[in-house]
Amino acid sequence: MNHQSSDHFNVRVRLAHWREVFFAQKYRFDLGQSFLVILNFTLLIITASDKLQIFFGIPRLRSLLIVIVPLGFVGVWFFGYFMDRIVRAAQMAERQSIKRSEVWTNHIEQMDRLENELKAVRALLEQKQ
Repeated sequence: MNHQSSDHFNVRVRLAHWREVFFAQKYRFDLGQSFLVILNFTLLIITASDKLQIFFGIPRLRSLLIVIVPLGFVGVWFFGYFMDRIVRAAQMAERQSIKRSEVWTNHIEQMDRLENELKAVRALLEQKQ
């Protein structure tokens, strides 16, 4: 029976290891994906330039790409600045992660129990004085 439980433990350890590896790769992919947005935006403007040329009635829109692409990046940067400074996106994402985290839920419950026990001990000490 002991051998069987050690095999079960080894399988759990291996699965936990591969879960960590998988999520580390996903995290790296997510970081890389944010830079893909920049490339995608540039290619979209270049691809749509002939349609924009017709829409705006400008005969040579390709020369304006030198202005349009940087303006697009500045717009994206300003939106990011707004999300960072006004919305506080990083803090909000962290709060959502904490709400969904089993580890943080257990930690908060433990801290609440400790706080309540300390209050009870403090109350007992105050009664004895």
